[in-house]
Amino acid sequence: MESTTQVTKKVVILGDSGVGKTSILFRYVFDKFDQDSLPTFGASFKSKIVPVTGDPEGIKLNLWDTAG
Repeated sequence: MESTTQVTKKVVILGDSGVGKTSILFRYVFDKFDQDSLPTFGASFKSKIVPVTGDPEGIKLNLWDTAG
């Protein structure tokens, strides 16, 4: 039985305050738009598994949203 390890990558979203970093991240992870999102204080963290052809586990993205 072959053992596989899921690939994990860290992605940090950087940018000035108020440019929409949180909105982009929310849209990517949940496929929704939150018109009433609040500013990020410090940092926010989300994860998403992205399917990859030929890899049943896909790639796990650890997405960090920083305050501007």
